[in-house]
Amino acid sequence: PSGMAALHEAVLTGNLDCVKLLVKYGADIHQRDENGWTPLHMACSDGYADIARYLLSLGASLEATNDDGEKPSDLIDPEYEDLVQLFGATAM
Repeated sequence: PSGMAALHEAVLTGNLDCVKLLVKYGADIHQRDENGWTPLHMACSDGYADIARYLLSLGASLEATNDDGEKPSDLIDPEYEDLVQLFGATAM
């Protein structure tokens, strides 16, 4: 085991159904890993727009910073057009 929370693991595998199930059963969408990353940081970094959209709909923080002072939107690769558009629409 990596020591990561199950929700973080589900986000990293891009499994939206698993993310939804974990949230349904009480997973904390604001929980941070050992580097201060929230699930939204991971979704943005790995290009999972569907998961990012879902987390945002639940109130995930756009302003949460990791240990390096980065917000989720700071981790978006410009090639992830869906995420760029999503965060453009949510006033980056």
